[in-house]
Amino acid sequence: MGEQYHRPVNRPLKAEEATLLRWLIAHGTGEAVRYADQVDRVHVVSECTCGCPTIDLALDDQPRPTEGGSLIISDVVGTTSDGVGVGVILHVRGEALSELEVYAHGAKTPSSLPRPKELKAWEDAAV
Repeated sequence: MGEQYHRPVNRPLKAEEATLLRWLIAHGTGEAVRYADQVDRVHVVSECTCGCPTIDLALDDQPRPTEGGSLIISDVVGTTSDGVGVGVILHVRGEALSELEVYAHGAKTPSSLPRPKELKAWEDAAV
């Protein structure tokens, strides 16, 4: 997320965010399981200003990792509850969960998270 799209916040994960993170880790890359214990330890440090549900995460009392590239541990597609086609990516930076990215597959910006039952791997989707 570009810096102009960050709105600083400091809040715990919402229940649906935690559920989605757990699903993404369970259905992610082989490395994803290494980060499962972090779901209960991360908090939201910024939200996207465009209106989408993308959030940045920080682990424990650490600042949000910004250095270096990101490791993608889950990358899926689906539909939000309001019918918007989305891609969902879970990023790791500095060995910590760092971003839950939700982006549109069209012109309409998603305003809600997809439910795990609406998600599938890219190779199983007809996007």
